[in-house]
Amino acid sequence: MMEYRPFGADAAGEKIRDVSGMTIRANIEYLEESISLKAGPAAGAQAIEDLCAKLNDRIRDPAYHVTPALLKNMWHSYSYEFRCFLGEFCQIIAGDPQFAFKMAQAKFLSPIIQTLGRPFSVSQIYRMFPHFGEKFVKGSMYMEAKSVTDRRALLRMKFTDAVDGQFGPYRKACAALVCAASKGALTAVPERIHHNRPAVIADRSCMAEGDEWCEWDIAWDPEPSRQSMWLTIGFLVSLASWFFLRYRYPTLTAVPSLLLASGPAVLSVLTVRWWTRHTRSRMREQLVDEQLRSVEARHEELREAYLEQEQTTVELRRKVRQLTILHRAGLLFSSTLDRDQLFDSVLRALNEDLHYDRAMISLYDHDRRVAHKIRIMGVSQACAAFAENLTIPVTDPHLLEGAVLLEGRPILVRNLQEAWGALHPLNQQLATMTGAKSFISIPVKVKGQVIGALTVDRAEVNGLGQADLDLMVTVANQVAIALDNAEAYAQIEALNVGLETKVRERTQELETANQKLRELDHLKSAFVSIVSHELRTPMTSIKGYVENLLDGVSGQLTERQTYYLQRVKFNADRLTRMTNELLDLSRIEAGLAELRLTDLAVPDVVNEVVESVHLLARGKSITIRQQHTTGLPAIRADRDKLLQILTNLLHNAIKFTPPQGNIVVGSALWDGHGAAISVADSGCGIPVQELDKVFGKFYRGESVPVEARGAGLGLAITKSLVELHGGTIWVASVPGQGSCFTFSLPFDVGSR
Repeated sequence: MMEYRPFGADAAGEKIRDVSGMTIRANIEYLEESISLKAGPAAGAQAIEDLCAKLNDRIRDPAYHVTPALLKNMWHSYSYEFRCFLGEFCQIIAGDPQFAFKMAQAKFLSPIIQTLGRPFSVSQIYRMFPHFGEKFVKGSMYMEAKSVTDRRALLRMKFTDAVDGQFGPYRKACAALVCAASKGALTAVPERIHHNRPAVIADRSCMAEGDEWCEWDIAWDPEPSRQSMWLTIGFLVSLASWFFLRYRYPTLTAVPSLLLASGPAVLSVLTVRWWTRHTRSRMREQLVDEQLRSVEARHEELREAYLEQEQTTVELRRKVRQLTILHRAGLLFSSTLDRDQLFDSVLRALNEDLHYDRAMISLYDHDRRVAHKIRIMGVSQACAAFAENLTIPVTDPHLLEGAVLLEGRPILVRNLQEAWGALHPLNQQLATMTGAKSFISIPVKVKGQVIGALTVDRAEVNGLGQADLDLMVTVANQVAIALDNAEAYAQIEALNVGLETKVRERTQELETANQKLRELDHLKSAFVSIVSHELRTPMTSIKGYVENLLDGVSGQLTERQTYYLQRVKFNADRLTRMTNELLDLSRIEAGLAELRLTDLAVPDVVNEVVESVHLLARGKSITIRQQHTTGLPAIRADRDKLLQILTNLLHNAIKFTPPQGNIVVGSALWDGHGAAISVADSGCGIPVQELDKVFGKFYRGESVPVEARGAGLGLAITKSLVELHGGTIWVASVPGQGSCFTFSLPFDVGSR
């Protein structure tokens, strides 16, 4: 891929002028001509298309893709990276390894350079090598003429650092390509300018071989001169005449003999001078004539380029103006949700902004197959009223109306009189009233269905063209989108009306259902509270009688009786705990739980709870340790509820910790204005999928053994009591390694 932009301006905003467009054009022309000679003109043109395709595959930004017309424009400039890609692809397409050399030899010395260089000798032209090179590769190469004689020249060149950086690892291959083209142009100088034999060139160093410079030794034949030959012949004839006179006429003295014999020499001198002046005059006339023809050809070329540029400028201005109007119209169309306002906006934009003589919108009824509700702008009120009352049958697809409304095809009529017979009589009458001579009609389609037509006309024949047709297609698409939006908005409004009614009905139903749920929840809480309260008394009585029996008040018990009574006592205690938990939860949910706040030292409260569960832990050989941060400030909390929180957490820890296990109860500063109290055990742990459920009411983990399951209320009550104090509780656990429950309480309940 090309790393640099091929033309225009580089990333820094500097204009790219590495290689003249004349160089690129020379490659294109030679490639096309060489392929055409082998396979015909069509193959030559296809070769240029293939070249453009190869180049565009290597250009990252599609905005810089090239075309044959662009590459043949000699006024462009390109980067050296692009020039090397193009040269390599030309060589591949031509199938000629010597393409660069032959192309430069045939094309680099343009006719105007040949004409302008003719007054100069070959040696003078080679001396101007740096000057001519600068015209083609301005600022991208250093060129020097080290020494030039009448028959030999020593020239060299190298890339600038800026160009060298474009080649990267392909520097040698690029240098070989550029070197070959340069040698081709240099050897062509004697042949192309003075019609002598081509020069002979030899490499002294080459960048393609890793050298810093490409340096060449160039030799050429001297320019022939015939003046000395004629002068020699004249002198020899005179000398022969003198000897003849002295021999034939011995009496003739030396001076008369010399005067008579010098005639041929004088004649040859005069002849050479006359011939030289005549030849030079003729050459000057020929040179002036060639230069005039070349300048005139360049003038015509520049004139054509200027005219083409002016035409392009006009087209661009026209397109920009139309796009600006379309953009403004599109914004206006999309902001209008009323159909009548939309039609007025469309007609006004076509009539006033785009300057069509008349603009018209008609709707199509598919059921009745008629065009109706016609609106027209740019006519008298009488004509507008006539059009509005028209109902035009549309049944024949061969008529112009049928082509638009039945087949959905846009039509352009440049001369209405030529298509008069294909127009419905009612439309003929309307056209007569408006004076239209040419018109365009475009179908307006919404969701693939034609709903109407958009028509504009002008009062002169050929007043509308293809550009107007393309423009109207765009406008019709915008109108269709706006109509679709308006229809959707109308449907949404209708749905909103029904939806608001349904929302009100559903809201009323939800409020009624919510009220019933609140009543049921209140009844449930009351029921649980009453049942729990009523259960406490008989359960207390049952526990008392069982304990008396176990104590032997009623006599000696058998071993089996003792076992049964112990099981009754265990389940009575369990049922009592469940009853108490239900009562606690009911009071909290009903908002009846009150806090009796006092200043408490966390280590003291923790120590009290640990002492209360000491016997239970010792029964399972579980060690309980305490870790407290020194200097922890006192907290304001309800002592009984804090004891209940810690007791619940410690009972859980003891329940799920195996014998010989460890429990650590700790406290530390939390977030600068509270205390964090944790209970960590080495028990079975909690599976990841259950961590976010453990604080839910009545939740009992699936991994917990049946005999260890409670009512599922302990942690729910603990969480509620912590939140009642303005704190939070969370758990971290690793299955098989234990769990750590932590809760935070603010130093002052009112601080959160």
